[in-house]
Amino acid sequence: MRDSSNSPPDPLSDLLDFLQVRCDLSGRLVAGGAWARRFANLDAIKFCALTQGRCWYSLDDMSAPQLAESGDVLITNGTRTLTLASDAGLIPGAGTEPIARDDDDQYRLGCGQDFTMLGGKVRVDADRQALLLSGLPPLIHVRGGAVEAGPLAWLLKQLVVEMQNHRPGRASAIAGLTQLLFTQTLRAWLAHATDEDKGWLKGFADPRLSLVLSCIHGEPSRRWSLQTLAKQAGMSRTSLAVRFREQIGMPPLAYLTQWRMYLARRELLAGEAMADVAAKVGYASESAFSSAFKRVMAVAPGYYRRGTSGEASEQTPSVGPERGDF
Repeated sequence: MRDSSNSPPDPLSDLLDFLQVRCDLSGRLVAGGAWARRFANLDAIKFCALTQGRCWYSLDDMSAPQLAESGDVLITNGTRTLTLASDAGLIPGAGTEPIARDDDDQYRLGCGQDFTMLGGKVRVDADRQALLLSGLPPLIHVRGGAVEAGPLAWLLKQLVVEMQNHRPGRASAIAGLTQLLFTQTLRAWLAHATDEDKGWLKGFADPRLSLVLSCIHGEPSRRWSLQTLAKQAGMSRTSLAVRFREQIGMPPLAYLTQWRMYLARRELLAGEAMADVAAKVGYASESAFSSAFKRVMAVAPGYYRRGTSGEASEQTPSVGPERGDF
């Protein structure tokens, strides 16, 4: 658990740290002329960062194609198929055949190079992937011209520079910049997330709910009640309960219990004794903790203590870059 004594609670950082989110850059796509490509990366969180030119994009069930321009970043949560094209009229006929790398280690579509884009995937351990997927809407589109997107321009520029050079530390620099690109894109989206946006992560942008989330993440073992959480947010119990459910998808105390159990699972996999874990997440007895754990995680805590869930699932990413395709 993060030490909150040195800095104020940061629920989003807590969540990303817990999920062990890692971002991989798949490569650079160069396109020109007439082209269209359907990216069938279902169950994978993918990001596309435009560095030159423009393109049209569409998701399954989207009413009409939308335009993306240089400096924009798209994130898809893997529940819809993303299609990119040089012209909106080409989207219906877009193909899905793999794109091979050329001699310059770039992926190419069409003829010419009036469009370039960096693409990548977000890796999350298999047993935590569903949590992040459900937190994101099918598509996030952060426009390069938005005030909050200022850092994105610098990050994209640095990524292009690193990819074009082979200086010492190149791989480490690219990995760090890509991670920052994903986090900064989330922050820019949260600054303008609306009630119509799907995904419970949008609740992290609500000023009052963020106070409640900070309380829960800062002191997960405390005996929080709906009344004390509502007081922290300056809301009535009813208002907090309704707003929290609307934005996060569950009541505040249900979120508290779920977060405690996720933290407990991590401690159990690390080899902590059952009694110590129960105390760390706010339970006075092992039996009460065990009941809550089984209710949330669908298995008894001893399942994780024995390692039968497979510590390999902690170490094996569920999503990673596909060889031979963008």
